[in-house]
Order: sequence, then C-alpha cells, then structure tokens
Amino acid sequence: MSYDIYCYRSTLGRPDEDEWDAVVSADTAKGTQKNSDPATKLALVKALTASNPRLEAFDFDYGEIARLTTTTIEEAKNQFNHFELNPPKGDPAIQLTVYDNHVFITVPYWYQDEAADEVFTTLKAYINVIHDTAGYFVYDPQTGQSFDPSVMDLEGLNKYLSVTEYLSENVLAGDGVPPAKKPWWKIW
Repeated sequence: MSYDIYCYRSTLGRPDEDEWDAVVSADTAKGTQKNSDPATKLALVKALTASNPRLEAFDFDYGEIARLTTTTIEEAKNQFNHFELNPPKGDPAIQLTVYDNHVFITVPYWYQDEAADEVFTTLKAYINVIHDTAGYFVYDPQTGQSFDPSVMDLEGLNKYLSVTEYLSENVLAGDGVPPAKKPWWKIW
C-alpha cells in the first residue's frame, strides 16, 4: 500500500478531478502515448535530480524485457519510455515515475511522527519542482483533491498518518511484517 500523488499536464488550465484520470490513462496506455512531450519529460527529470542529486534513475534492460515479453527491443522501448527516479537507501522512500504528460509519485505507508513530516516536506518540494518546471497540477486520490500547487498546499499528511496508524495497529505485527494467518482448517 502506498500514498499516491499524480502531477499532470492540464489542457483546461485549471485543476480538474476528471481531467487527471484521462491524462494518466492516455499516458500509461502501453505503447499508445498521445501528445508525447519528451522535452518536458527530460526537463522534469533534470529538475528533480537537480533538486535532489541523490535520486537515481532506474535503468530498464530492454533486451531482457523484449525476451520475457516476446516483443522486439524497439517495442519494449516504446512500452517502457518513462523514467523511474528512486532515492538511495536511508533517504525518504519516495519514488517518482516521469511519463510524457504526468508524474506519478508514491510513498509507502510506514512513516510516523517526525519521519512522516519529513517525507511530506520532501513530497511538497518535489511537487513544487514539478509545477515550476512543467506547470503541472496535482491530484491526490486519498483526499480527492485536485489543486494548483502555487495556490494550495498538499494537505494529505493527516490522511497518511491515519492509514499508517491503522496499518501498524491492525495489519503489521510491529516488525513491518504482516501477521501470519492460521490455516483455515485450524480451529485452535
């Protein structure tokens, strides 16, 4: 489970809950990217890595992808033409996936207290870099808010903390591992 954020290119010029879904769906449809904007995608990757030089780009092995999916290398490149930026171990675990017309950001639900504050500060900084670079608006599915980050701030910290608290109390056994389930047939 993760807290997910979508930063998207708007053609309406205003935040809209319906538009983000259309942009993301079109952008992630395998091999059918419409309105491709590789220059903005590269500008976003450069700006994000300049804001945090510790981010590392994931290198796709297109030959292996082609072999496993029985496609050509060219088809694999078309299918996986996004950038994944990952932090090194020890940094806040925020993954950014940069597509042609949107950026998908994901954060695992394992931070609490001050660590969660730090993660959301970093998350807000990334959102501002994305908006300053490409003018993208933000959609937060957890809160149902679509907003312009130059006008409004990300307000999902309380929602994030409530889910993290629920998971730590009800799902995880305190060590980050889901509790073992008894087989259905054991009644003792």
